[in-house]
Amino acid sequence: MKQHIISSILVSGLFVSLTACSDFLSQEPANYISDDAVIKDESSAKSALNGVYHRLGASAYYGGRYFDAGVNLASDNVTWTGSLNFYYDFDTHQYSAENQLLSYAWYGIYATVNQANQVIEKTHELTAIPDNERRRIIAEATVLRSLAFFDLARTWGNIPIVKSATHSPTQFDGVKQTEAKEVYKDVVNDITGVLDDLSETNDKVHVSRSVAEALLARVYLYLSEWNKAEEYATRVINNKSYSLGSINDLLSSKQSQESVFELAYSSSFTNDQSAYWRSPNDGGRHEWGPSKEIVQLLADPSIGGDRNAFFTDQSSAQVPDYYVGTLYHRPAADDNVIIFRLAEAWLIRAEARAKKQNPDIEGAIADINTVRVRSHVVPLDASLSQKAAIQAIEDENRVEFAIEPHRWFDLVRTGRAVAVLGIKEHQQLFPIPYNDIEADKDLVQNPNY
Repeated sequence: MKQHIISSILVSGLFVSLTACSDFLSQEPANYISDDAVIKDESSAKSALNGVYHRLGASAYYGGRYFDAGVNLASDNVTWTGSLNFYYDFDTHQYSAENQLLSYAWYGIYATVNQANQVIEKTHELTAIPDNERRRIIAEATVLRSLAFFDLARTWGNIPIVKSATHSPTQFDGVKQTEAKEVYKDVVNDITGVLDDLSETNDKVHVSRSVAEALLARVYLYLSEWNKAEEYATRVINNKSYSLGSINDLLSSKQSQESVFELAYSSSFTNDQSAYWRSPNDGGRHEWGPSKEIVQLLADPSIGGDRNAFFTDQSSAQVPDYYVGTLYHRPAADDNVIIFRLAEAWLIRAEARAKKQNPDIEGAIADINTVRVRSHVVPLDASLSQKAAIQAIEDENRVEFAIEPHRWFDLVRTGRAVAVLGIKEHQQLFPIPYNDIEADKDLVQNPNY
């Protein structure tokens, strides 16, 4: 994980939470001290695991101001509307290695990796803990680490894989980057290796077996392993704990019936996305909002249907085309962040069925229509060609996840980003932060940065 990354992590306090509660829902603001002083029994191991969830939900990662912001703004669904120019660079695809957003996101995700490594390593060493609890804690941390590696690889391409807890700045000198596709394969191996150790209870804010299956379905899509993607998406779909409720329920409820995995926030652990989406009229900053193009699609009853609720129009004569996303709307900034929801499983399965060696176009269209009917959109004709069905899946993903960080990654992984967004080939990967390239002789910058 290279010297500069590790130095930054150590200085910033990549440690575990002392919070006593094992439920992330009630997790208080973390008081961090060295993991060496904390992970000594079952209770402290669970508290340390809470620290991994906290890192995942921090502002640099899924908490909203950096990782999520960059990939949303790089798409054509979200546009910059605020005053901070380092966000504008993503809207215009002029991001450089010096952009501070990238540095915070890179460090934040690797902080999550290292926190998970601490939990895995130290929990393995515990003896006075029931074996099933030890395995479950390690399994949850492994899946969270796998999500972090997956996000690093799909954002930056070739990245260093480190699976040992960090203890010194020079510990990983000489570690080379791993090709993105090999990272995805490694993620699959890690998750499948702990799948049976995960809880079958689905409480939506912890990693359960279904959460791991949802992540596997997504990763297999990136690997173009269509049969596996279909298999794991089907497992999620068949889980009776989840169902497609209304769009209103999705927007208004924490832990809605559709949610598979979400990060929980509270008055003491707030979600930065909320303030950056909301308008000043609602106490927010409105640094970004839905683009004019996605608003037009959502507002079309034949395309968006009930999904027109994903935005509000606050335009005026003085400020035209002023749209506000509604996924994060709570004044207390305690909106949960959804990582996986059931609609994604339906659309993953649709794509896998349409693209596998022996395509099942009828089945793919049926899956798309399940998502469309929920939003009161007219179903597609089952006689669509394979090409038309694949385009319909892309289009459906765009509106279904209009203000969630899917669009950029979907266009990049399908090879459509250059044509749709008008960007250059190399801009499909973000540059590795300049400071790390300068400090670490083993890191190789992505081409043309």
